[in-house]
This record gives sequence, C-alpha cells and structure tokens, in this order.
Amino acid sequence: MHQLPPDSKFAVIGNPIAQSLSPAIHLPVLRHYAQNPSYERAFVSREDLPRWIERVRTEGYAGFNVTMPHKMDIGQHLDEVVMEADMLGSVNTVINRNGKLIGYSTDALGFFTALREAGIEYDDRRIVILGAGGAARVLAHRAILDRAARVDVFARRDKQAHEVVTSIRSHVRNAGLSWGKLDSLAMHRSLTRADILINATPLGMAGVEEQWEDLSFLAHLPNHAVVCDIIHTPRKTALLEKAEQLGHRTQNGVDMLIYQALVADTLFLGRNIDYPAMAKLVKRELYASGVLESTE
Repeated sequence: MHQLPPDSKFAVIGNPIAQSLSPAIHLPVLRHYAQNPSYERAFVSREDLPRWIERVRTEGYAGFNVTMPHKMDIGQHLDEVVMEADMLGSVNTVINRNGKLIGYSTDALGFFTALREAGIEYDDRRIVILGAGGAARVLAHRAILDRAARVDVFARRDKQAHEVVTSIRSHVRNAGLSWGKLDSLAMHRSLTRADILINATPLGMAGVEEQWEDLSFLAHLPNHAVVCDIIHTPRKTALLEKAEQLGHRTQNGVDMLIYQALVADTLFLGRNIDYPAMAKLVKRELYASGVLESTE
C-alpha cells in the first residue's frame, strides 16, 4: 500500500480555474487521511501544459486533478494512461508514483459509485442518457463497461449521439446501444423501457440561458425509473422537480461531484477510504461554508 508522505502537494489545473470547487471537496478528505496536505488551484493554459508537467516533476506534486479544457490533451504529456481513460481519451486525475505520472478518469466511476451508494443498481439495467458531450460520453462508456443491459444516447444534434455510440462500439463488441435525436419518437420509445434516465446536458444549470422548454417526455418513463441530473447548481433542477412530481426517485449532481473526487482521493492516498463517511464530511463542509446552497 502506498504511504502518502507528510506535506504532500496537490492541485487542480484548468482555464479558467478560479471557480473550481476542487479544493473545498478534496482537502477535507486528504486532511482526514494524510498529514498536512495542500491543494491549490493552478491556472494553466494549453501552451503551458508542458511547463506544468515539468513543475509537477521538479516540485514533487503527489498528484493533480484536471478540468477543462485539458482533459483531452493532458494524456499525451503523461508516462501512462490507464485503460478506461485511454479508451475515453479523457483524463481528470493524475498521480505521481516515484516520478511516473499516471492518468485516470474518475468522472463516470464517481457518478455510478454515488448511485450504488444510494442503493440504485445499474448493471443489467436500461439507461437513457440525454446529451452527447464529454460527460455523456464517459457515462455511456462506463455504463457499458459495467454491463448495463442497454444504453441509449439522445442529443439535439443526433450526429454527436451517433459519434458517442460509434466510439463505444469500437472498444466493446456487441454492446447494446442506440442513438437518436432529443425529444424524438425514438427517444420516447426508449424512455418507456428505461430504468435510469440521466441528463448530461447543461439544460437546467444555473447561469445557462437555455433551459428545458418542455419536460412532458418524462411522462413516458415507467414508474420505477430513477431520474438523475449531473448538474449540482441548483441542487434541484426543473427536470428533477418534474420527475418528483411524477413520483420518480431522483438523484442530483452533488453526489457525482463529490464521489468522482472521492475516487480520485483513493488514487492520491493509495488506499481505500470510507466513501459514505467522507461524502457526509464533504457535504457538511460545502454547505456550512456556503459553497453549495443547502435545502435542508
């Protein structure tokens, strides 16, 4: 088991970066398990990625997280990228093991770990994903890898949804997949058989001008279906409010935000951690500090 030395340094890199919640999420966990860790936000442009990597090596950072726009580009600067991150072409966590920089993807694993911790199983289930951006892509890949019975992807530009499905099929043979246009007849048919619906679009996010115009498609879901939104602000989006009105169990993006960080922390620390206890700790700190608005 890897032993994290005292005064270990961590960071999150991106452009922009000032808005990142990563320090507030990671530090409580790292402090619980390690002695005097630090965690900083680092503004890094695309042109500065090689210099950042050199800084990680020379200054001995134990690891760092990666946010936009570097998730797709950082892999070429690393010594190794593990299987799922390599398949996705996306890295959000890098660990430094004796000078060897290794890239991982924890976004989708964090989302599905949060579901499982909430008692929501997803293997052998039919999943519908709305959106075809980076988040939708990693969620669809992970669901197929974890043996979901079927994953259907729908987006406003059906060409993008097709590209997501094609990418997965290039790695996983005989995967149960389909694609189509958002709010199409095909989507409505898919919803009637869905066990889990995931919104991976920005629709409903605070500060986003475009919002859902019509949520009547939720009426096509069977009663047992769980409705998830990866958006964490607001905690209860219009999609989730409508789903709850229809009697569905819902899951917001706060747990995904926290659990993808907890999965990354297990890599940083080189050990298993108590997920439920650490999730409670992080939520308590986020709400107490006002970083996230509490509805409790």
